[in-house]
Amino acid sequence: MVFRGRVKSYDQKTGVGSIALDEREEEVWVDLHGSGGVRLSVDLEVRFQMIHRPDGIYASGVQSINAT
Repeated sequence: MVFRGRVKSYDQKTGVGSIALDEREEEVWVDLHGSGGVRLSVDLEVRFQMIHRPDGIYASGVQSINAT
């Protein structure tokens, strides 16, 4: 299942942040591995899948959604 959201926070130094899901009051973690090389920044609109890890739910296969 593919989800949509916006990057809520992202630390370029640590490579860790969070994504707020659209239409839900939930957030998932994102890191360098899950970002798939996409340069993340706050308020960037993205789509992704969710994976469960021992330390929480993370975004995987993150893709930027072009705002045109």
